Amino acid sequence: MDLSFYPLTLEAFDQANAEALCLFVGLDERPLVGLSGLCDWRLSGGLSRMLRSGLVKGEDGEALLTPGSKLGFRKLFLFGMGPQGQSEQELAARVAERIRRIGRAGVEDAAFQLPASISLDLGIRTLVDEPNGPARARVFGLDPAAMVRALSHAASRGGSEARHERRVIKVNAPPKSHPPVRTSVTHKPAATTIPKASPLSFATSPGIPKPDSSLVRRPLSAADAELPIAPLADLTPPPPVATTSAPLASSRPVASEPALARQGMAASEKSAAIERQAAIQKIATAEKEAASQKELFVDPASRLVGGKAPLPADYKSPRFVPPEPKAESKKSKGKKR
Repeated sequence: MDLSFYPLTLEAFDQANAEALCLFVGLDERPLVGLSGLCDWRLSGGLSRMLRSGLVKGEDGEALLTPGSKLGFRKLFLFGMGPQGQSEQELAARVAERIRRIGRAGVEDAAFQLPASISLDLGIRTLVDEPNGPARARVFGLDPAAMVRALSHAASRGGSEARHERRVIKVNAPPKSHPPVRTSVTHKPAATTIPKASPLSFATSPGIPKPDSSLVRRPLSAADAELPIAPLADLTPPPPVATTSAPLASSRPVASEPALARQGMAASEKSAAIERQAAIQKIATAEKEAASQKELFVDPASRLVGGKAPLPADYKSPRFVPPEPKAESKKSKGKKR
């Protein structure tokens, strides 16, 4: 029989996932404790209702098989263990008999808890020495480490072959960060080449094409000095054309120099007369404007009063005298009263 040990908790109970769940219930076990109490909690008090109804009492020899799909098991076995006060040997014999009945029922994987009245060494030795039980057993207990030690003691005492499953959970460690591989090659930044400026027109620099040698100015040699040179162009203006008194082909006669002089004098006199007339017109316009401005500013003493006669210079306006009040008549006095 392969043994696996689980702590007595709800998480381990939910993760057991065995074929059958076997519960050992005593006659005086009220309320249910241990693995029976966890099962009753998951069934919302279903086992307690069975005990109150009398379907199961916990007497020696009772056995009940029900579906256990609500718990994650396909089968649920309830075995009565009898009253309290029994010896460990009697309880161990009853546990061995229930294990054989589970094996005869064809169960290959069963989960159960040993009664609290049996010591761990005796209970583990009973399971190990039973050859007709299920092939695999999941044992719940308060201290799984103590059950592992009891299993090792039972194997060292020379009993039948004891085999147990050790659950080892491997946790992958995070990968280690390896430092970068150091190499002898060092990458240096590429140096930028800046072309140098040159005052010479024919100096070559990177990126600038070399000028054509035929266009470079060079000094004249002796052979070039003997070559004929074209004369420079004469840029002086031509002399004025002289006028002659010969008659032209036109029918209109050409005026002589005295006639041209008289025409120039007549034009100058005409322009002078025009300028004198413009000056006279300008003076007349200024006089008209002065006369209009003089009419606007007239002496107050010369103004007309009511359009009859001008006022003297020492004129003073009469003082206002209010009129005397009228005497009230007798009729008006009677009305006021």
